[in-house]
Amino acid sequence: MRKLLPLLGTCLMVAACTGAGAGSPTPVGSPTPPATPAVPPGYNVATDPNMLILRIASGGGYIAPSYLLAAMPEFALFGDGRIIVPGPADAIYSSPLLPNLLVARVTPAEIQKIVTAADAAGLLGPDATFDVFGIADAGTTVFTSVVNGKAHRISAYALFEAGGIGGHGPVGGPTADPVVAAARAKLSAFRAQMTDLATFLGRPVSETEAYVPAGMRAFLTALGPADPAQPTDPGQPAVQVVVWPLSADPATAGQPTTVEGTVCVLLTGSDLSSFMAVARTANAAAMWTYGKARYAVIVHPLYPNESSCAGSSL
Repeated sequence: MRKLLPLLGTCLMVAACTGAGAGSPTPVGSPTPPATPAVPPGYNVATDPNMLILRIASGGGYIAPSYLLAAMPEFALFGDGRIIVPGPADAIYSSPLLPNLLVARVTPAEIQKIVTAADAAGLLGPDATFDVFGIADAGTTVFTSVVNGKAHRISAYALFEAGGIGGHGPVGGPTADPVVAAARAKLSAFRAQMTDLATFLGRPVSETEAYVPAGMRAFLTALGPADPAQPTDPGQPAVQVVVWPLSADPATAGQPTTVEGTVCVLLTGSDLSSFMAVARTANAAAMWTYGKARYAVIVHPLYPNESSCAGSSL
């Protein structure tokens, strides 16, 4: 026992010295180190500016099939936070050929908020269709999302027509299935949120920046041999005639489409510049001529995730 007591005293002294070192308690009056904030769970989404995260598009109904080829989304969110939306259109005859596309910008945290709302609306589950019946010639709204490495496609027929005024009210339409009705109500509510981003995000959202595409799809529908003496109806404005600005014959240079008599010409680089030089003043009802051939032309500016004539917003 006499031998153990000195040894125990030595151990206590060592422990005291160790406690006075780097691991000693923080002296009184020193600031408390901030706690590391917990990182909330998030969704895995693209950060590449050319990658799509979420798109809402509507099309179909009683319109010419060729217009479906040129349909543009009403909302498209990309990895860098850009949201491309259609801007105001002139209510004149005839409207400009080139659509008015504008850009809004959101932060990564706001992207997560949008995707969270999309998840709550049922957009991140298995592909599904929620239709109603008894409504003729209506369009189909398609929600496309790419989240957590998976693509999702949810669609609803006549969501605008059967969703109250502006498609944002209580979902009507003849459906006896409460599950379908509930799903459509969520889709309609989410669509309303995305069309009023300022309210949804709780801050002003600027949509004044013009979207400048890197390419364009020009869809040309043959109208038959050109007639330089084409008459016009009394009281109607004369048809605008525009000469196709590229040297290549669109009939042979264009790619076939699913619409008979309509080809797609992909415009990039100098071809796009030449086309834009005349397209900026062209209207949607213009007749485009190449030699003796004449065409009706509609366009689809390429979105960041598009690079060819293939593909559709629906």
